[in-house]
Amino acid sequence: MSVSRRDFLRLRTGEHGRTLELSCRMLYMRCSDAAIATPSADEYDQSVGEPPALLVRRTADDLFGAIEHDLKDVQVLRLVEPEWLDSVDGGARFWAIVSAFSARGGRVERVS
Repeated sequence: MSVSRRDFLRLRTGEHGRTLELSCRMLYMRCSDAAIATPSADEYDQSVGEPPALLVRRTADDLFGAIEHDLKDVQVLRLVEPEWLDSVDGGARFWAIVSAFSARGGRVERVS
């Protein structure tokens, strides 16, 4: 089952302009999921009779790239439950994206 970006990113319009609301808990889970190694077809035991699972996962870089792209059109980034980002894989890249957003005048809000 594939989870849509809409499950952790929401675009809204508020008093300070367009707002991108980010569920940090969902981003953490998506990044954790992306870090799980997917076995190749030759690593499956063919004797069990089932074909290997075909799992398509976006990488953490894909997720961060999508967030970076979406931040180009908003004025406010609202981080919901930002404590989930304390140990997220690729956290340095995420915070660099947030810093660049702030440097160009974007507003960052944290909501616990």
